[in-house]
Order: sequence, then C-alpha cells, then structure tokens
Amino acid sequence: MSKKILIADDDKEFVEILSERLTSVGYDTVIAYEGIRALQLAHHKKPDLIILDWKMPVGLGSVVLKDLKNAPDTKHIPIVILTGLDDTALEVTAKQLGADAFFRKPYNTQEFLLELKELLAIAK
Repeated sequence: MSKKILIADDDKEFVEILSERLTSVGYDTVIAYEGIRALQLAHHKKPDLIILDWKMPVGLGSVVLKDLKNAPDTKHIPIVILTGLDDTALEVTAKQLGADAFFRKPYNTQEFLLELKELLAIAK
C-alpha cells in the first residue's frame, strides 16, 4: 500500500510539481492550500507524513505544526517543514515545535526524497 503524504503550501504551482514528483516515486498525495485545511485533512485523512510550508494564509505553519504535534491522533505523524523563507532561527523554532526535518526552497530533490523515505520507515 502506498504511503499517503499531505502537502500543505499556498503556492499552487509548486504543490502541483511536488505532488507529481511524489506520485512518480509511488506516494499518494493529499493537498491543502491553507493551514486550517491542512489541520482538517490531517485529522480526517491520517497521512503517513506531512510536508508543511511555514507561511500560509489562514493558519501559519507554526500554529499548524504546534496543533498537530499536540493532538493525540496526529502527534506521531512526521512533519517536514519546506519553506521559501531564509531565516536561520526558523529551523531552530520549527524543531522546537516538533518538526522532524527542515528544508529551504530551492531544495535538493534527492536529499529531500531520501529524508521522506527515512522518516516514513521510522514512523511505521
């Protein structure tokens, strides 16, 4: 059975490209363009992993991350922050809030896919 990945990012073009890339290597994807929708889908669809942008409308990534890591039904789901923001303190903050990995756009595709694979293997 394919692993399900929730992509939460407000950049629709980027999300389409990332979703196609993940689908091409065997993952199923669920998409949210707003933070509040990401929370709803995480609780309803129970993804195996979440890729979360830090800055989104209607629910900042920090709020979504904190909520997901504090909820009993989603706290075990690995969360990868993928952001276009270039702020070194942001990675520390994200990890303190419970992020399992942190990538900045543009990112190295091979490293990113390897990290997803490793997180999904650990999360079994």
